[in-house]
Amino acid sequence: PFYSQKNDENGNCSGEGIEFPTTNLYELESRVLTDHWSIPYKREESLGKCLIASTYLARLGKFSFYAYKDYLFKGFHSIMLLTSSAVHKWGTEIHEGIYNMLMLLVDLVAERVKQDPIPVGLLSVLTMAFNPDNEYHFKNRMKVCQRNWAEVFGEGNMHAVSPISTFQKEPHGWLVDLVNRFAELGGFSAIQSKLNSEDIELGAISALVQPFGVCAEYLNSSVVQPMLDPIIHKMIKYVQNVEEKDLKDKRLVSIPELLSGIKLLCMRFQPDLVTAVDDLRLDILLRMLKSPHFSAKMNSLKEV
Repeated sequence: PFYSQKNDENGNCSGEGIEFPTTNLYELESRVLTDHWSIPYKREESLGKCLIASTYLARLGKFSFYAYKDYLFKGFHSIMLLTSSAVHKWGTEIHEGIYNMLMLLVDLVAERVKQDPIPVGLLSVLTMAFNPDNEYHFKNRMKVCQRNWAEVFGEGNMHAVSPISTFQKEPHGWLVDLVNRFAELGGFSAIQSKLNSEDIELGAISALVQPFGVCAEYLNSSVVQPMLDPIIHKMIKYVQNVEEKDLKDKRLVSIPELLSGIKLLCMRFQPDLVTAVDDLRLDILLRMLKSPHFSAKMNSLKEV
């Protein structure tokens, strides 16, 4: 399902007059939005060019994810094949190519998350990329890191680490690379800043938390926990104080998803709060189910 072709052009962008490579986007569309999809996995090919250009435009504050989100969503869903075992049949070159594409994705999200509005769609793609349970990361779970992150952050200050003992769990070095690259580009700092905003919506908070929740077991608690502990306690208190009249607010549909992400973080950083978060999630679902507001009932049933 992957293809590679000779191309004298590279994917690098420079100069103030850069435009998004729509020709490459249309070519990517023809490869992705079809039953028999094929994804380019080299930097100088369509997906690489689109990601590099997007990152450059994001740096300039000119990137609009919504203009071509379907292609990037579908592209990364396909490129990691979350529900297929086909990934296990691909060779080393393809897997390394996917690693490079995921790095480009991380570069893009790290730039875009520094700006407003919060890129909820892109963060959901990042969550997919950070999930150690998807087929791609499972296939490459024994890989070690390709960079020495202690040289970047200082010994013991990496944002993500492989477990000390392989008897505990697999290294997942490539996943650790992705998370640390995100931190290196200021992604963690940007998310911390967004989470501390006073007027941030609940759905945006959930989107910001999810990428860390899925990979929580590989986060370095000494570095990341001080950043996330305040939001964990803040969100638990917020949900505890939700009143019946608030349940009609459509924005509260994000609460169950948010609590799921918070639970994953608690399992890593605050294990004594896991049961409380579970109980709180069940309580809010029950309250939504009993609510006279139709939307609250339907959202509760959907979550159940």
